Amino acid sequence: MKIRVKVFFTLRERLGWKEKLMELPENAKLKDLLDRLPSIKDEINRYKAKGYNMIIMINGRHAEFLGGLNADLHDGDEVAFFPPAAGG
Repeated sequence: MKIRVKVFFTLRERLGWKEKLMELPENAKLKDLLDRLPSIKDEINRYKAKGYNMIIMINGRHAEFLGGLNADLHDGDEVAFFPPAAGG
């Protein structure tokens, strides 16, 4: 199955890309996608070390509410990664 992966804001600069199409086996989970994208996994860990969480959306819904790392992925899904941001 094919999953579209998008990264936003400072992640685009740090990773050097903004969108990828990934091929995953049927019944894949979010954690399976992350295993194939070590650069994003490293960014998630870098933010966690600073006390922040990256926002991960699956088809516009927060992955946390879909099972977290065990969230099911389906053919045609879009997974978006947003770094923590500050503003006022």
